[in-house]
Amino acid sequence: MTAVGGLLAVAFVLYEWKLAPVPIMLLSSCIIGSLIAGAVVMAMARPGVQYHIGYLVLARSIVGMYGSMVFSPTTVPPLLSVYFRCIFGHNWTDFKNTLPASANVAGPILLCFFIVWLIELPFMFVYPTKIDYLFTIKGFIMPVATFGLFGWCMANGAGIATIDLASAAAAKAQATTPLPGLARYCRKTRDAGWVQGAAVFFSKVVVYFLGLAATASMQGAWGKAYWNIWDFLTAILDHHWTGASRTAVFLVSLSFLFSAMSVNFGGNSIPFGADMTGLFPRYLSIRRGQVLCAVLGAWVVPWELIANAASFLSFLGSYNIFIAPLCAIILVDYVFAHNGNIHVPSLYDGSKSGLYWFSSGVNWLSVFAWLAGVSIGLPGLMAQYQPQAVGLVGKRMYTMGWILTFATAAVVYFIGIKVFPPRIYPAGFGMPANWEYLAKDGREGFFDGEREREGGFSEARVPKSDL
Repeated sequence: MTAVGGLLAVAFVLYEWKLAPVPIMLLSSCIIGSLIAGAVVMAMARPGVQYHIGYLVLARSIVGMYGSMVFSPTTVPPLLSVYFRCIFGHNWTDFKNTLPASANVAGPILLCFFIVWLIELPFMFVYPTKIDYLFTIKGFIMPVATFGLFGWCMANGAGIATIDLASAAAAKAQATTPLPGLARYCRKTRDAGWVQGAAVFFSKVVVYFLGLAATASMQGAWGKAYWNIWDFLTAILDHHWTGASRTAVFLVSLSFLFSAMSVNFGGNSIPFGADMTGLFPRYLSIRRGQVLCAVLGAWVVPWELIANAASFLSFLGSYNIFIAPLCAIILVDYVFAHNGNIHVPSLYDGSKSGLYWFSSGVNWLSVFAWLAGVSIGLPGLMAQYQPQAVGLVGKRMYTMGWILTFATAAVVYFIGIKVFPPRIYPAGFGMPANWEYLAKDGREGFFDGEREREGGFSEARVPKSDL
């Protein structure tokens, strides 16, 4: 139930709401994208929940001991500004802005950014298993806030009849490589199964529809659509400056603020900390990595990403074309190359004779497949910044960047492992023919009898009945 609550909480978040009103795709794309997202969530979490290993460790079995070091994968302050306006009224809106327009951020928003940063910083010192209750709380709060805002918009706007399906939006499904790192904390396989995938699908579709319907309803009343949640809440205060409206917006902004901070923990700082632990285990722990993430988060001036809708969507699209091929390679390798079997001791064997050393510590086949997938999306990415340099075909391919780059990398890598089959078990062992043999019966990535030995692998064998 905690896993379901966490995934529901991910969907009921401002990122999903604010993408709904952007006129880039048909509403049907939302459903298809959410279906893909649910399927990828289940598939990407599978290795983590079966072998209790994070993404960076899993990557060693796919791209090599050195290759795994390469393939490692902001919107809260405006909500806090809305929150402060509900409390302080004109005293907050009259706050003098001394920053130039070129800064792409107003003084009050910048102040909110550092306030949020200071609030989040103490959580960076908390181990991931100690904050799971935040996601459970969020899973209860966000649906109430989201449906409450939707109901208000239906009662005070022009209604649902104003929706134009031709300009409805849907965000592309985003497969996140940190999923194995989160799923490894699950105790049972079913904690990352079809129920969680269904929760992602239905919750995303619902939130997209609510955001679209609410925005369309208020557009009919105000004559203007607001693409993100903080502008939307600000417009409500502008048009309905009453005690009741201020209280309602206060509660909604507080809910979305809590939601966004939870996403920062679960989707940004924790995966980053886990990856940094894998890269520099001698110097960094997960908590130290989270603190480093907080420092770097301020250093990269994140307010530039949300300066306008176009820049935000360009950022999301560029992220997709680099991550989707990697997800494809992970899934193809796990299913077709390893048959769901990962030898965990070899993941920590960095010798040249190790199972996952490949060639010079890198699986060049997976690198080639990743480059092939990324290359499909690069022309469209270039068009986002230099439209005149790319033709119409390249631009249209970019709108399906996730699917095309994923499919290309998957096909290239599948053909590659058939032509050049990788080593998938250590010397001295028979190949387990059963699906996820090494994950069953408490083996957890070890061959039978291997835990009891102190030396090499030559004495243990897989029982013939399992071959």
